[in-house]
Amino acid sequence: MLMPQERRALLLLVGVFAVVAVGAALLENLGPGAFAAPFSPTLSDGTLASVRGTVEDVVPANGGHLICRIGGVRVFVPASAVPEPAPQKGELLQCYGVVSTYAGAKELTLRDARDLVRVDQE
Repeated sequence: MLMPQERRALLLLVGVFAVVAVGAALLENLGPGAFAAPFSPTLSDGTLASVRGTVEDVVPANGGHLICRIGGVRVFVPASAVPEPAPQKGELLQCYGVVSTYAGAKELTLRDARDLVRVDQE
């Protein structure tokens, strides 16, 4: 049998767990779009950004990576984040990723296949 203080402590722990679980589920459902800024070359590296546009070019790179140009923005898709099916020229996409600088130019680097969304499938 639990003492009154132990019951209160247990209820507090269960309550905190419930609040954290609900918060995590809410953040997961919101997705990255709620926190991403529109891509701009002036954003600092490490900023979560998004770009929406037509795929202008898709270039396969060594190791299964893809380098795309979407809405005029260079987007690096690591092999671990390439969705099935891979992006095709002419598709309308929304991408969420981290701004990085490569060879002196700003680009968007995706982290997961779910960060690339085909707009016609929203």
